[in-house]
Amino acid sequence: MTQYTLCHFSQVKRALAVMIQHNLVQFTSSERNPNLAEYSVIPQHIYKLIRFPKYLYVIKLLFGIPEEVLLEVLLNQGQASASSIIFQAANRLKEANEDDNQALSPSSLHGHFLKLAKDEYIVRCPNVKTGQENTRVPQFVVEEKKEDNFKVPDIDLQHLGVKFRENAPHLGEHSDSKIVWRVNHERFDIVLRNLLLIDAAENRIDTTAAELYHILLKQWHEISPANAPQTNMLSYNVIKDAVRRNDSSSPTLLEHFDEYMRVLFEDSADFVTVAGDAGGGQFVLNYVSVFENLAAATLDSIVLEKFGSKALRIFRLIRMQKFMEQDPLQNLSMISAKEAKYFSYRLLEHNFLQIKELRKSTSNMAPVKSFILFYVDLPEVARTALALTYKGLFNAMIRRDHEITSNKRLLDKQERVESIIRSMRAQEAPEEEIAYVADAMSSSEKVTLTRIETMSDNVILAQTQVDETVLILETYLSYAVAK
Repeated sequence: MTQYTLCHFSQVKRALAVMIQHNLVQFTSSERNPNLAEYSVIPQHIYKLIRFPKYLYVIKLLFGIPEEVLLEVLLNQGQASASSIIFQAANRLKEANEDDNQALSPSSLHGHFLKLAKDEYIVRCPNVKTGQENTRVPQFVVEEKKEDNFKVPDIDLQHLGVKFRENAPHLGEHSDSKIVWRVNHERFDIVLRNLLLIDAAENRIDTTAAELYHILLKQWHEISPANAPQTNMLSYNVIKDAVRRNDSSSPTLLEHFDEYMRVLFEDSADFVTVAGDAGGGQFVLNYVSVFENLAAATLDSIVLEKFGSKALRIFRLIRMQKFMEQDPLQNLSMISAKEAKYFSYRLLEHNFLQIKELRKSTSNMAPVKSFILFYVDLPEVARTALALTYKGLFNAMIRRDHEITSNKRLLDKQERVESIIRSMRAQEAPEEEIAYVADAMSSSEKVTLTRIETMSDNVILAQTQVDETVLILETYLSYAVAK
């Protein structure tokens, strides 16, 4: 590693330690030499760094500010013990709300931490295997029972309280220092996946249908394995009881429950699938089917943006017909022969279409006749689109970094001016003096700063939208490969 990076050995060690601490790199002992460690990156964890703001938003929405701060501390630390997370979160909340010490005490935050662990948003890291005195590369043991991975150990709340009241900068030694936690990406993937489905139901039908679908997803989550391609069955009566028990159910949903259930299971997106008639009807969610439909709709949008409406017409027609020759394609798509050939071969060039050659011979003496058929290999097209999405996301981030680096002196100047103005306001300086300092930024500099801020906001918004596309395609491919 030192050879390839041209960095000092101590720098490489420090970099590896930071990446391992933040769950971006893992290591195992080498097969050739058990005393040597082999390191490998965890690509999915690296990508999910851009989802951290979404994680915080979800936790704040589902629980509240204390849980959000606890998760933020853990995300900043990568891995940390429960006591350390609670102590740092208590200090952070104390700085923000000094008047409400009781509500923000470590003992109060302990209950909020238990909620995060109970709902599996955080998970324990594997423990170091004991009895490895002669091994330089530590081995780790994963808990056999799933519930043990989310079991919070006993915490010395009295010790935490003393350190908290003393305003100690560090917690020091504590009872659970060897039991560390990290964020559970898989749990957040499920939540974000469900939010995508709820948004899709709202976009295709309306808000009330999305409300019903949210209740359905919660019920299915309670009775089904997390990564199963299809949920267990829910009866009509169980669903109706859940809607009645839900305090936030709207009057429209209670009044038109039957109609909205019918709309959901009759919709072509396969939000709900009928699996039986017992108990008023048995309903399941087939993730393979619903995400295939979402992926197809996403790919349609990509083809439309990249190649235009005529290319989209050809792409959809071939996908619906499974296999098509060139001549029927131009007739059914109602596009001229020249344009049909042009767009079909452009789609083929960019791997949005695939071809299959069929050979047919009428006799042993006659020449072999071949047919070229166009078809859509949806998983392959999804992989192509996913690669384009990653590339576009990377280019947007590089562009943002370039703008910030190019205008670093101007941004530093803005930060200094704003710092001086804040200090003057704190000292209750006259507005004339504050205005004089603010005029240190020229009009052209202000225009440039506005452009940079607008561009940065657009990149952040684009990241959020592109990440939804990535989540749809990745989820679809995970089920397509399993199928």
